Amino acid sequence: MKELEQRIYKYLKVRNWHNLLPADLAKSIMIEGAELLELFQWQNLPLEAVKADKEKLEEIKKELADVLIYSLQMSVLLGLDTEKIIRTKKYN
Repeated sequence: MKELEQRIYKYLKVRNWHNLLPADLAKSIMIEGAELLELFQWQNLPLEAVKADKEKLEEIKKELADVLIYSLQMSVLLGLDTEKIIRTKKYN
């Protein structure tokens, strides 16, 4: 995870995006999340049906990647240990 975080920070630094506002990243996470949700609009497909639809799966991967990238950018810019916050999250 650390190596990925370092790559993300380098990516942000090279583009002079290392001072993005947390609110802007939060907005981007939600916008991309909405694009992910849009792929399921008017459908309630079971897991196996989604997994069997290769075209839909490719679109899901793209939108999910955007959500994850923005989330990691926020974590990195806030100086958070992404792995630690995931591991310490309570799931009960």
